Amino acid sequence: MAAGAHAIRAAPPPKSKALVARKGTAQGAGGFVDFVLRRQLELSATVLAIILAGNLLTPPEYHLSTDLTPSPSWHLRSPFSRFLFLSFRKPDTRLYYKGRDDAFLIAWWVIALCFLREAMMRWVFVPVAKMCGVRSRRALIRFSEQGWSLAYYTCSWTLGLYINQTSPYRSLNTLHFWKDYPHDALPALTKWYYLVQTAFYIQQMIVINLEARRKDYYQMFAHHIITSLLMMLSYVLNFTRIGNSILCTMDLVDILLPLAKLFKYTGNHKASDATFAVFLISWIVTRHIIFGRIIWSVIVESKTVIEHDWRSEDGYYWSRNTKRCFTTLLLALQLLNCLWLAMILRILWKMFLGASAEDTRSDDEHEDDESSSSDGGDKAGRRRRRPVPNGAHANGNGLHRVETRKER
Repeated sequence: MAAGAHAIRAAPPPKSKALVARKGTAQGAGGFVDFVLRRQLELSATVLAIILAGNLLTPPEYHLSTDLTPSPSWHLRSPFSRFLFLSFRKPDTRLYYKGRDDAFLIAWWVIALCFLREAMMRWVFVPVAKMCGVRSRRALIRFSEQGWSLAYYTCSWTLGLYINQTSPYRSLNTLHFWKDYPHDALPALTKWYYLVQTAFYIQQMIVINLEARRKDYYQMFAHHIITSLLMMLSYVLNFTRIGNSILCTMDLVDILLPLAKLFKYTGNHKASDATFAVFLISWIVTRHIIFGRIIWSVIVESKTVIEHDWRSEDGYYWSRNTKRCFTTLLLALQLLNCLWLAMILRILWKMFLGASAEDTRSDDEHEDDESSSSDGGDKAGRRRRRPVPNGAHANGNGLHRVETRKER
């Protein structure tokens, strides 16, 4: 992360139908990457349509395996149905095991999320921004990005909280992280939620390397790697209860931050400041107090409930090395949270001093869109504004940047 931002001039509108073209998408990126980014909506829609069409043309009896065991025969299944349906249903129950076919559903949702983000930004959030009086080209882009973030995290947090509160480990009953382990079979909704969330973080990890690099690229990329590893390891090693609880603690602030920025872009700075205050309190409570409690459970509480052992035939994977691995990843994630908290507090201190609070995560968050984001806002240069920080969290910037940037 670096304080301040560099002024970036927007290039003339591109000829493509994409919302905005981008130059310098990634260091060393060629024309192919730029083409993929420009045509992301069309390409993702094509892939999704092919999979759907293939599934419709496949006889229904091939949609699901006839061998409902943790390891069904691959040749008994349609290659297209693997992308669309949950795999490995436990016989005579509504529970599902985990297995290799789950990777197909993750791949489907990586592509589907690319399509949904582009479509909603272009056809939903840009029109809404214009209705709210946003006129600046860059502000329209920012508004639509944050609108998508708000929509996604609201859905993911609401669903995750529902799963959490209807489970034995609800309300931070962390003992149930470990009781009756291994938890190798999941309800359909829980499995679907977990796979979609995994797809979301994998998509972020891919896109951040395609777009123009931001000043906090390394922190964001480290966050995406750590989160993706935690998601996949907790899924494979049967610790999804812990994973769901962590996701619930992380997603809440990613609702409040985009909301604060949307208020800012429409010129409602009082609402923006109030939302930012709630965001700061929520950050400390969820990402340091509650998340710290989860880390404590992994390090201390686990040894009072289960023993260290590795029995892969039983789905039991809580060895000493497993514990060390999870502890290291969780502490690394908490370290990133502490670094971002320091940036947030620095912004807050500048605001109390009356200085213009700079976005320490964004390249150019507070420049053109600050001066002309809304007809109802202040005139450019007439009054100092207090922008909301762009994140202090790797998810706050959206899945990719769709703006023209100067090549560095």
